[in-house]
Amino acid sequence: MKNGLFLLAATMLITVASCKKDKSPDKSNTYYYDETQCSDPWFRDIERNSSTFTKELKNWLITKTGVPISEPKREYQVGKAIYCAACSCTSGNVLFIWPVKGTEQKFIDLGFRKAE
Repeated sequence: MKNGLFLLAATMLITVASCKKDKSPDKSNTYYYDETQCSDPWFRDIERNSSTFTKELKNWLITKTGVPISEPKREYQVGKAIYCAACSCTSGNVLFIWPVKGTEQKFIDLGFRKAE
């Protein structure tokens, strides 16, 4: 009985210790990008209406910057939508990322801005 309890406790301890925990993004280090109709740096490389857009964007950003990041968040904000045919008009979609401190400039160079 004692050996059984010891074995169970050891198994649970090993299981808990081996679980990989994702680090949650540093919310104080949030950057955003106002998506445009067609002038985003990744416009030619990623289908914007794809169901895997944020995963593809994450991979694109990692490739361009060399910096690992968590998956971006995409949120529609009606007040940011400008209805016009110019490529530079904002679509209303806002992308949020949480870069590792010290790597922000690489994302600023791509058009991201610090969220206030």
